Amino acid sequence: MGKIEFDYKQGFVAYPGGRSGPAGDKAPYVDLGTGRPDRTRYFSKEEADLEWQHLWMKTWAFAGLLQDIPNVGDYLRYNLGKESFVVVRTKTGVKAYYNVCPHRGNRLVHTDFGTTANACFTCDFHGWKYNLDGSNKEIRDELIFRPEVICDRPGLTQVSCDVWNSMIFVNPDPKPRLTLLEHLDVMPQHLEHYDFSRLRVLRDLEFCWDANWKTALDAFIEFYHADDVHPEAIPVSEMLECQYDLYKNGLSRMIIPIGYVTSRHDDRDTVNESLKMFVSIYGGNPDDYKHLKGYEYKQAMTDTKRKWAKKHGYDFFDKLSDDQVVDDWNYSPFPNMTINVFADSVLLQIFRPHPTDPRKSYYNAITLCLPVSDDTTQVLDLNSFGPESFGPAGWKGEERPARFTPKELSEFGYLLAQDVRRIPEVQKGLESECFKGARLSESEIRIRHYLAEIDRLIGRTP
Repeated sequence: MGKIEFDYKQGFVAYPGGRSGPAGDKAPYVDLGTGRPDRTRYFSKEEADLEWQHLWMKTWAFAGLLQDIPNVGDYLRYNLGKESFVVVRTKTGVKAYYNVCPHRGNRLVHTDFGTTANACFTCDFHGWKYNLDGSNKEIRDELIFRPEVICDRPGLTQVSCDVWNSMIFVNPDPKPRLTLLEHLDVMPQHLEHYDFSRLRVLRDLEFCWDANWKTALDAFIEFYHADDVHPEAIPVSEMLECQYDLYKNGLSRMIIPIGYVTSRHDDRDTVNESLKMFVSIYGGNPDDYKHLKGYEYKQAMTDTKRKWAKKHGYDFFDKLSDDQVVDDWNYSPFPNMTINVFADSVLLQIFRPHPTDPRKSYYNAITLCLPVSDDTTQVLDLNSFGPESFGPAGWKGEERPARFTPKELSEFGYLLAQDVRRIPEVQKGLESECFKGARLSESEIRIRHYLAEIDRLIGRTP
């Protein structure tokens, strides 16, 4: 590999000369210092309590997909720490409530997804009923209550709920300081040409692992680990020269260029077999691109994927730049989510605090793909992105797979399994008395960024 110059204030730029327009431009540098983050924030009960009070109960966070509640009366459950919420489709839009019956506190729904009977929620403990707008519909055997006990006709407690690009976000604060669009800052503008409503769920997994939610999130907002953890991606993906961008409200992004022989290789002319494989899987013929050198091969990937889109009827590709068609645009909306955006597939990863133990957390990974229009085409499974990168041929996305809890590493998919086995080990190490805090590179700047936003909300900084 030849010598690469690096200026930490400039960082690597994925698209020199504004090649992908304003959406791909490098964001201005933000100096977040060189200090080591306090390691105790990754396992301290006191820190978790502060986060609960100032962060989780006052911030927008991803709760689910609009496609999972297509009809009036359909609902999904969103669990966050010790709380549970129910998100429901009503005649006037999507609403969210605490998943709590005001009579005795029983949970109203007990499944991840479902449909209400007779357009109302019924408590399965004492039979109280609630309309989809949260109002009280019926108090069973009302005559046995003294009037002053129930004169307010107790209904469900509503929380803030909004939708962007078919993704549902919930904020427990009924009067949030920012609207959802304000909270997401530039992300909606950057991704305005992506039509997420056409995506369908390929896989949906959730499990509890032995690591703080921040320990887990940190692993997915930097690509510095990729050479050692994901070596199978080296032939097709950038590892070093990725672009990292910081925005308002804790939002951040990294752009991972894909589809060519990168600077990690001494021989950048030869086209490797992995690149040819990706072209073939998307219906292209590698022989049509023999004139391209390895470092130029992104042209083959772009051309092939644009033809793939036309074949399957996805005209929104015409609005995407060549880089957007091929590359991984990884956004992290604050506080606990990453969105790996490819033109034909998206990986959502959500990291939620454990109700009682700051050394544990819940992880949810949802793989979304564009359905294909024939029985021979395969879809990209972002859980793998290695030797087993592609899902079933002819996948139409007609049946939503159930959310499942992996029992074996192999069930995570080839790529995710490589991260999953390491994160608990990081948690163990950062709790060691010898560890004095992470020494973060500029490729790990997104970690500093969201931690600084947490500090701001807690009141540690202005």
